[in-house]
Amino acid sequence: MSKKIVGICAVGFAIALTGVSSAFAVPVVAVNNFDPPGLPQGPSIYVAVPAQETITTAQATYTGGVVLGLATFFPAIAFATSPNVYGTADFGNGLAKDLTISINNSFVTTELSFALFNGETFSQSYTVTAFDAANNIVGTQHLANILPNFNSGFALVDLQVASGISKAVISADGAPSIWDFLIDTVAFNQNITSVVNVPAPEVILPTLTPAPPVRGHRHKGKKGETELVEIDFGDDINDIRGKALNVLDVTTVPEPGTYGLMLVGLGLLAVARQRKQTA
Repeated sequence: MSKKIVGICAVGFAIALTGVSSAFAVPVVAVNNFDPPGLPQGPSIYVAVPAQETITTAQATYTGGVVLGLATFFPAIAFATSPNVYGTADFGNGLAKDLTISINNSFVTTELSFALFNGETFSQSYTVTAFDAANNIVGTQHLANILPNFNSGFALVDLQVASGISKAVISADGAPSIWDFLIDTVAFNQNITSVVNVPAPEVILPTLTPAPPVRGHRHKGKKGETELVEIDFGDDINDIRGKALNVLDVTTVPEPGTYGLMLVGLGLLAVARQRKQTA
């Protein structure tokens, strides 16, 4: 009996030590990228995937979406590694409105950080909610008005909970009838900025007002019409030929032979004048 008690006490002591060691466990850093060779390259569009894909790694399980490779209309690639991302959209085959990251119980996680990409053609806000093992909310992050996909719209998530994170749910704010977003480079127990290089600030070029198109007009043969420079794409070829002199106002310049005749004439006038004075 005493051996049994001793045995029970030993087991209890071992359980106590396990609890203490778990409480003081040092979080291990890790990264999930959904890329080969762990996963094959996915299709480029949602509708090419027949149903939701559950992705399981040593750190977490991902549900609600599908793996896309070299996704169509996805220029926002900062913080994403080629070729795969994990996402969901309303036009996919049975995809969920939320993406869920369920962290394995054996993998202690106090920080969860990743890139979230807005796949919509308009700005959209998102909320990422963190839960503990008892499914209590222990943290949230609100991402307001992420730019559209064609404007490289993305945001960085960084949830830190000292007591631990067991699950994270990513949702488009409100109750949207359409949704489209993706994630990549999920970092555990570290900030995503320590995993990948921070992209250079986006260069926004000024918007230039286009010049109005050049418009010609047809001449009506009015006298006295003189124009220094005129682009006249509207005229037909006969009108252009007939009005060629109106395109440029040209001042006549004497040719070299004309100068000789003028000098001879002036000389004759001078000789005649001299004879007249002598007479």
